[in-house]
Amino acid sequence: MFVAACIHDYDHPGLSNKFLIQIMDPLAILYNDKSVLENHHCAMSFNILFKENNNFLEHLDKEKFNEFREVVIGLVLATDLAEHFQILSLFKKKILNIPKCVQREDKLLLMKILIKCADVSNPTKERSVYKKWVDGIMEEFYRQGDREKELNIPLSPFGNRDNAKPNSCQKSFIEFIATPIFDALSEW
Repeated sequence: MFVAACIHDYDHPGLSNKFLIQIMDPLAILYNDKSVLENHHCAMSFNILFKENNNFLEHLDKEKFNEFREVVIGLVLATDLAEHFQILSLFKKKILNIPKCVQREDKLLLMKILIKCADVSNPTKERSVYKKWVDGIMEEFYRQGDREKELNIPLSPFGNRDNAKPNSCQKSFIEFIATPIFDALSEW
């Protein structure tokens, strides 16, 4: 989980999956329009791991290494917001109905929920820290919106810097993304 958390946004270009797919970016083509950024984060990170003197896992046998890689990739792919509601729904249906995670797939599902909670946790931070994150994400949205204007394609939600609505953006994020997942975890 620690490795997945460290790499889950590595080499992020500041653009959304939807935008990359819409403009047929080479990354979207490479990853067949599926979790484009998340696949990219994994691939770039594992490329670094495989460089000489970087592989801190070289002592693992092939089976353990493959298991590690499978879990890390699964966790990073779980951070794709396109998968958010499906993972949350499965968690509510499956995990909340059993007292402990005993099967491997249950443990992996719980780890996905935990990494997703970490990924959307900015609203839980101290106000000044949270504001810095909001300012950063809004600027990212505006830059993408600027590119969308240049390309004459529809603007993404909250991408119009001329009609900035950071409070509305964060209200929606907290209400529809962050709160439901933290509520589900707190019930477990």
